[in-house]
Amino acid sequence: MRVTNEQLDYIYRFDEENKNKVKSTSNNDLDKNAFLKLLTVQLSNQDPLNPIEDREFIAQLAQFSSLEQMQNLNATINTKSEELLGFLDDINSNQIDANVEILKELISIRKAIEAYGIEKSTSEHSVDEVNTGE
Repeated sequence: MRVTNEQLDYIYRFDEENKNKVKSTSNNDLDKNAFLKLLTVQLSNQDPLNPIEDREFIAQLAQFSSLEQMQNLNATINTKSEELLGFLDDINSNQIDANVEILKELISIRKAIEAYGIEKSTSEHSVDEVNTGE
């Protein structure tokens, strides 16, 4: 059975559970509900003397199931990659903060060493002055 745009429009309008909005068929993408409705229309319009073989029906369902699983996997990967990027941003931020704190400590240590060196050199000068009598 060949599906035309008119039939797709009928399939989208066939939705009995959700009568609020009619979906646009401009993008020609079929979701799970549209696929199941298409199969329902296909089964209801089949030739009774030459019905669709079970193998064809099962193959179509298996293909759609595989497609749905790939779409779910893609959505999961996108979500996890966004989470991973967020974690990497947090790790980078923490590393930068840690490096800043380490640099502050090193500056404090350097200042302490310089201050100790100045005190030691001034005390050595005063000891030398006393010894030499200058």
